[in-house]
Amino acid sequence: MPKSKHSASRMTREQRRAQLIDVALDIFAKHGYAQTTMDEVALHASVSKPVLYQHFHNKRDLYFTLIDVELDALRDAITSRMQAVNPNADDADEQQVYQAVYGVFEFTSDPRGLYRLILDTTMDNPAELEERKQQFLEELVEFISPYLLDNSILSPTSSEFIAGGIASVVIYMAVRWAEHYAHDESGRQSLPLDIAVENTFRLVAHGAIGFDLSNNPSA
Repeated sequence: MPKSKHSASRMTREQRRAQLIDVALDIFAKHGYAQTTMDEVALHASVSKPVLYQHFHNKRDLYFTLIDVELDALRDAITSRMQAVNPNADDADEQQVYQAVYGVFEFTSDPRGLYRLILDTTMDNPAELEERKQQFLEELVEFISPYLLDNSILSPTSSEFIAGGIASVVIYMAVRWAEHYAHDESGRQSLPLDIAVENTFRLVAHGAIGFDLSNNPSA
């Protein structure tokens, strides 16, 4: 019997929309775009299809609403951790990068596995999803590049290019960790979250050193 976190009692429009999104997140993350139907979402949310269509025009509209929710969650996970760092600390830039990496891993560590929504390529036009993800990555790069390469020998354009590569690597490693280590006990024991974050941070930090003016005075 399908279950919902919310009772069948009357909800405000905002509450109902939030409930539908919460239910749909799990279904789309588990089955992917192509295998998910609006009937299934309505069934698990214990609503009729007309109620579902009052909030979302079609499956594509619902799916991209979910994508925006998850990209916002990833953005919040990164920025909230970075903003918690004392900007006056001697190692502030280093800590900003570490916390940004931690935020990505924290996002993929969610037991619900909602990060899989962002990886889905089964929709009719996956280019639409890739464009949305690219826009997010560009926004992320613009935000984090000053912390990654603050003393860089690179031009602003090259700095953003390198930062984009670093951000992509971090996201890839966080997803790989989530897929292979995060969600079973033996995996978590062999590569705990903190160790995975530390390893990734070291890769990012040491890779960026090659472009750091303070470490390359002759450059």
